[in-house]
Amino acid sequence: MPIYRYICEDCGNEFTVMHGMNEEPNVFCEQCGGKARKGIGRIGISFKGNGFYINDSKGSSKSSKSKSTSSTSSEKK
Repeated sequence: MPIYRYICEDCGNEFTVMHGMNEEPNVFCEQCGGKARKGIGRIGISFKGNGFYINDSKGSSKSSKSKSTSSTSSEKK
């Protein structure tokens, strides 16, 4: 079950509640008892691997491959 972040509309208290994705429970604040709404979570995202920067694009890798094949073919002659 996913954990959702809720924010109280009255006092601004932030807390988490675990419930199913298809459920829409009426959530109330743990401190003041006011109605709470879903908040957007603060998630750290880290992209790892090739293809996330301009210098990782496919176009630049093709040009480096063509240079290496031309230098090896001239060395063989």
